Amino acid sequence: MTVSIWFWNDINDELNEYKISHALTTTTKIWRWSITFISLIFLIQSLNNINCISFINSAECEIWLKPSTNFYLILKNLFNFLFGASFSQPVAKFLGLFALLIYTLGLLQWAIIKFPKSGRNSGFSNYDRD
Repeated sequence: MTVSIWFWNDINDELNEYKISHALTTTTKIWRWSITFISLIFLIQSLNNINCISFINSAECEIWLKPSTNFYLILKNLFNFLFGASFSQPVAKFLGLFALLIYTLGLLQWAIIKFPKSGRNSGFSNYDRD
């Protein structure tokens, strides 16, 4: 993924139409560099814990399980604060599956309706240039 965002011809062609100081080019550069640095950090962390591929429940692989647990606790406290509801694992499962359904419907709508009409055109070139 990291390599593809740097050599994505559609984006590069559209960005060449704008000035260097245009907001779209700046945002795209920030996005590309952010993804690159995050990918490098994850690659280094993955190489340091290569044995966790087969032994995920070992003590030294516990760091890989913490983010999902911490995220669950943050969401649990947020739901309790906002809605006064208890956020349990069945609720989390429902929200995840509901979000997947919405994403799938959006992807199908794009694939069936929008893609045949416009192709892979991002539409950026239709905007007014500064």
